[in-house]
Amino acid sequence: MTSVQMETRRALAARAAAYLREGYHCSEAVVLAVAPSVVRDWHPACCRTATGFAGGVGGTHQELCGALSGCVMVIGALFGRLEVDDDTLCQRLVKDLHTRFRDTFGGTQCAWLREHVVDAEGGLGSCEILVERATMILLDVLVAAGVQLQGPPGPEGADADVSAD
Repeated sequence: MTSVQMETRRALAARAAAYLREGYHCSEAVVLAVAPSVVRDWHPACCRTATGFAGGVGGTHQELCGALSGCVMVIGALFGRLEVDDDTLCQRLVKDLHTRFRDTFGGTQCAWLREHVVDAEGGLGSCEILVERATMILLDVLVAAGVQLQGPPGPEGADADVSAD
């Protein structure tokens, strides 16, 4: 990874953490931080699809970590299919992401991560750090797949219009 890619990676991960601090959910924070920089036909209203995945799906904390779900959504936006054809690349990248996430944090379930990674003594202390690190893992997977990273778009940040047109 080039120094420019590393700096872009850090900036996008920091932006994801900032979105979480501003009140966006974990899944939304990842999508809002990364998708505009890598998905060519990105529209801010697409963030709405991430809302239901927050807090381990619907805030239950019982399913997949919202940050990981947001990462999967970005890969799907880039490599998912619109027609019934080969989805091997998308599936491979999501599997790689899942493996790296699990290897980094020890699990993928929201409640387990909160108990053992975020809130445990000596743990991360907040989901903000988990979101930031998950975003870095996503960007590593994307760079390895040949995706060109662009810096975060302008300073609109959380002010971006995510309403329907």
